[in-house]
Amino acid sequence: MSTTPAGLATLVNPIGDFEGELSTLAPRLDTLKGKSIGFIDNIKPNAGLFLRYIEEMIRADYPDVRTHGVRKDFTPNYLIADQLYGKVDAVVNAWGD
Repeated sequence: MSTTPAGLATLVNPIGDFEGELSTLAPRLDTLKGKSIGFIDNIKPNAGLFLRYIEEMIRADYPDVRTHGVRKDFTPNYLIADQLYGKVDAVVNAWGD
């Protein structure tokens, strides 16, 4: 039985409680010149095409940039970003639906 007065709705926050530790974003790189960039392909339609386009745009301005690409597979517990750890200065991640 609802205890909400007639005409009012009860809102529920779907996010839940946060119990992790807050952290800040990594600092922005001053330049991409001579840097190593990782690209994470999430295997969604056109993700690879999108990442290739972004890489071309970066290379147009920074031809000496080094790139490393990884591609997600269908295993949800497989951490592909770990393959880039220690190898790259920045990451471009194709993420979302």
